[in-house]
Amino acid sequence: ALGGSHRMRDVLQTNDAWIAEPLRKLLTEGQESGAFSIDNIADAANTILGGVLLAVLNRSMSGTDTTDPPFLRQISEQTVQGVLRR
Repeated sequence: ALGGSHRMRDVLQTNDAWIAEPLRKLLTEGQESGAFSIDNIADAANTILGGVLLAVLNRSMSGTDTTDPPFLRQISEQTVQGVLRR
């Protein structure tokens, strides 16, 4: 299983503590303020993280700059549009 090894578990726990938990907190605050329309905070956070990961990995594998400002702006805008209340 993906999380079966001790090393992978450590990586996943670190990811959860430093990346996923703050994102879930941000999404919860946005939902509570009425700015975001989210049914399930955990699923939304995982979807956002997965989408960003794939976008960055694809650029990295193709040798394209993953820190390119237009790219970062585009994935940021697409991510936010996915949770904004309509």
